[in-house]
Amino acid sequence: MSALYRLPFTIVFLFLMIVANYAAGTFAGVLPATSLQKWGISHQDILGGGIYRLIAGTFLSHDFSMFLRQFWFAASVIGFYEWGQGTLRASGMFVVIDILGTLVVLFAVLGPLDGAPWGAFHGVRSLHDVGMSAGGFGLIGAIAATLRYKYVTLFAILASIAVKVMFDFDAIADTAHLVTLFIGFAAQIYLFENASNASNSL
Repeated sequence: MSALYRLPFTIVFLFLMIVANYAAGTFAGVLPATSLQKWGISHQDILGGGIYRLIAGTFLSHDFSMFLRQFWFAASVIGFYEWGQGTLRASGMFVVIDILGTLVVLFAVLGPLDGAPWGAFHGVRSLHDVGMSAGGFGLIGAIAATLRYKYVTLFAILASIAVKVMFDFDAIADTAHLVTLFIGFAAQIYLFENASNASNSL
């Protein structure tokens, strides 16, 4: 029971995932198109003022099997980072990376690429996406940065993403995974690891 007190952010996050997907209709098998349109994250809707989608869309999944995968993913990654780094840092890192990474992807990457003839980017500004993997991959990058062989680990993660992209490229999700992985890795090193090393040397 004492372990649960060390993971309040993880527990609340998982609870909100359950509530959000149940209320939206995901547990029936597939997230209804109306819920995706209403709560999903897209370039056009954020530009039109739908800022709430940056939070609401994080807790939803496209279908029940994705919910199960992301529930396990969130429990593992958020829980691991919160256990080692603390609740305040875990919640702050996840929220900031998830929102910042999503905005970078939507407006700095996918926006300019919409309509590119050489990739799967046609109409991407109007596509809606949901899920917590942007923030999750940010924490994976942060976890990698705490390891002894951080750059080897980062390369291995990038290689696994590359293999996935080769067989099943998702313009929004895969781009977000790459962007947030680097954001989390850099943030952990420059905000926490370097600061910790500097203080230890004093």
